[in-house]
Amino acid sequence: MKRFAALIQRLDLSLHVIAGLGLAFMILLTLTDVLMRSLGKPIVGSMELVCFSGAIVVGFAIPYSSLAQVHIFVDFLVKRLPPSWSLSLKALTTSIGSLLFLLIGYHFILYGLDLIRTGEVSAGLKIPYYPITFGLALSCLLESVTLLCQLIKLLGRGRYD
Repeated sequence: MKRFAALIQRLDLSLHVIAGLGLAFMILLTLTDVLMRSLGKPIVGSMELVCFSGAIVVGFAIPYSSLAQVHIFVDFLVKRLPPSWSLSLKALTTSIGSLLFLLIGYHFILYGLDLIRTGEVSAGLKIPYYPITFGLALSCLLESVTLLCQLIKLLGRGRYD
């Protein structure tokens, strides 16, 4: 289980790095577009590229953010519960989250296949939507597995056996 968890951590980090590169790309593209607009030569399709990059940034950052637990926890009520109830509630919410991301990933795959079938592309640059959709599916499926690993660790009291 330790090897599998380490593999998931590496995959989470890889997607996080891609998200960071996407964010840097968005910043540079926006800056360049603003400068070029002031010279009367805007970058054609920059808005589409920023939108695509935004989807990648947000979607690909989810698994690592969950793994590193850098997201917001609202646990003021959970802290007042007995430890066994708190553990049970954390296990339940982690299980539901894992199932939710599994379903979202599955539906992203179905949607991506539909986009391939219809040949749908963006309006200006004619970029196909399906690669982004499949990337988001991968991210959601990885988040589901990440949450499952956290559930196993939680139920094992912090150890992978």
